Amino acid sequence: MKNATTSLAAWRGPAADLGLFIFRLHLGVIMVLSGEPKLVPNDWFINQVADLGFVWPTPVLWAWLAAWGEFIGGFLLLLGLATRWAAFQLAFQFFVIAFLWYDKPDFFTGVYVQQELFWGFVLLIATGAGRWSLDSWLQGRNLLTPVRKAIATKVAVGTAAVVLVGVLATSPAVAGLVMGPIHSDLFIEPGKQFVLGGGQRGAFKVAAINKSKVAIEIKERPLGGGIFGRATLAPGQKGVIRFAAGSTAVLLNPSTSRANLDVKITGDTNLSMTYEPLK
Repeated sequence: MKNATTSLAAWRGPAADLGLFIFRLHLGVIMVLSGEPKLVPNDWFINQVADLGFVWPTPVLWAWLAAWGEFIGGFLLLLGLATRWAAFQLAFQFFVIAFLWYDKPDFFTGVYVQQELFWGFVLLIATGAGRWSLDSWLQGRNLLTPVRKAIATKVAVGTAAVVLVGVLATSPAVAGLVMGPIHSDLFIEPGKQFVLGGGQRGAFKVAAINKSKVAIEIKERPLGGGIFGRATLAPGQKGVIRFAAGSTAVLLNPSTSRANLDVKITGDTNLSMTYEPLK
């Protein structure tokens, strides 16, 4: 005799629908709350994106896409709308975080929270949203196919737009127009060297205010190597430095305290941004 503990069909009934509904809502809430504070990416998030290697055409673009992907993806999970599309892009993001961001994480125990989220999104890709969702409601009224086509069209248009932005951003004539000026607080850890640019087609200008209590060394590294020009920005001092096309701005904090710069970058803002080892 079959009962609720032995019958597979019983576990595919209302109890399973409720479990999947709660699980999907839980993931959706996490993503909305995770993405909302980063909708206008600040310097620490942009730096993290750059450290992962997402520097073309600029880490700023990828930071925006990641933050809005979490936020919008979370809302889609809450609604149960386009669930597999939302889960797929979130799974990609958390695969990068769980398996590529950190140095050799253990497959099951390293970065386990991020891995659990990744596998949760994989599960939703396999199961879909479940019965209690807009996807199910639309499918029951034969409306899901047109919706899927509309979503596929929007995804294609969005992908084309990203590619177009990337192509435009490689041109120094429009790079500043596409990405606009970058204005952010930049924190440089003690004894670390932070670099901006390198290989970009246009020149750029850095206007900085040293808001910390330690001095910062600023150098220009030409495309061919070496160092061209060196300046020290004392605490409270303001400075404007122009960098040639292809050059790299090197910002060194030689102290034992964290430095804080108010930085505004104009010109060709199609710049990579990352820490690099001291040589």
